[in-house]
Parts: sequence; C-alpha cells; structure tokens
Amino acid sequence: MKKTKSIFLFLILILPVLLYLFLQGFGKNQFAIPIYFQSGIVTPLEGCESSVSGQPYQLNEAALNVLVGEKVSPRGITVYELGNSDSDKLRNNMYTFLEKYKGRKDITLVSIRAQRDTLFTPSRYDAWKRFNLPDSNLMKLGRCILQLDLNSQMKADSGLVLVDQNRQIRGYYDPMILKEIDRLNTELFILLSD
Repeated sequence: MKKTKSIFLFLILILPVLLYLFLQGFGKNQFAIPIYFQSGIVTPLEGCESSVSGQPYQLNEAALNVLVGEKVSPRGITVYELGNSDSDKLRNNMYTFLEKYKGRKDITLVSIRAQRDTLFTPSRYDAWKRFNLPDSNLMKLGRCILQLDLNSQMKADSGLVLVDQNRQIRGYYDPMILKEIDRLNTELFILLSD
C-alpha cells in the first residue's frame, strides 16, 4: 500500500513538470495581432476605390491629409477615433486610454469629429490630436481610408481603429465598451513589445 501511494504521489508531482517541459520545447508563447486587408481591399465600400490587389492595404496618408485639410503626421502607432458620439461613457473610456499612454511619444490618438462637435481636448495629453471635419469628409475618411462601415446619419456612431507603424490596420474597437478599451490596451502592449 505504501509503495502504491509513493508511485501515485511521484506521478502527480512529475506530470506537471513533464507537461511544462513539453510546452516549453514545442509551444510558442506569442500572440499575433491580425493585419486587416492582407490581400488589399477587393470589395470596397460604396463610393470608395479598391486598393492594389494582392498587396496589404496601407492607409493613404496623402488622401488622409487632403480630407483633414492639414498634415496629420502621427508618429509610431496611431489610434484613430472617429464619430459623433459625445457621451460621458465615451469620454471616460478615452481618458482611461490616454492616461495609460500619457508619457509615450510613440503612440498618438487622433480624434476626427464633425465640425459642430465640441468635445473638450485637454492640453495635458500631448498625444491627443483633434480635427473637426465637414460630414462629407468625415464619411469619406471613415469609409474609404479607415474602412469603417458607417451609417449615413453618423448620429451615434463612434469607432476606434488601431494602425501600426507600417500604416496597416490592426484592429477595430468600440470606444463605448470598456472591455474593448481593455482589448485595445492589450493589443497595443503586444504591438509595442514586438
């Protein structure tokens, strides 16, 4: 009986060690964030042009600058916030994001809003750039540059788009949902550690 207990105890203790060694030898402890539109934009949204087929889609900075009306020169990783929602929940979620990356010079948040929008942009956030556009430019930017499928009214729509250093879209997020902000923070951390 004592011999059986000893063998059983030995197996219980050695099994996790063997499993750990197996996973260390053959497993990969890496996370990959998808790159959207790897083959280009084959079926563009209505009113937009398709990109070069077979090549990964990259944001057209020249078209972005024309739509905004001035040079948007984000450095490093950029998060574009687009929409017309002005709820306290959105504002609080954006402040949560900004506080986390307040001292970083390689992350920029670009808010693009309608001309009538009056969302306050605190000056203590150097990484927060804000632009107000006419509705037609806002729709074209959202649909054709950032590939957001926005409704034509843009009443309560708002979206976040994560763009990496290579100007490739890496994620879409709903800024009204705190879990989405957490997912954005996690994916940003992964991008920064690559």
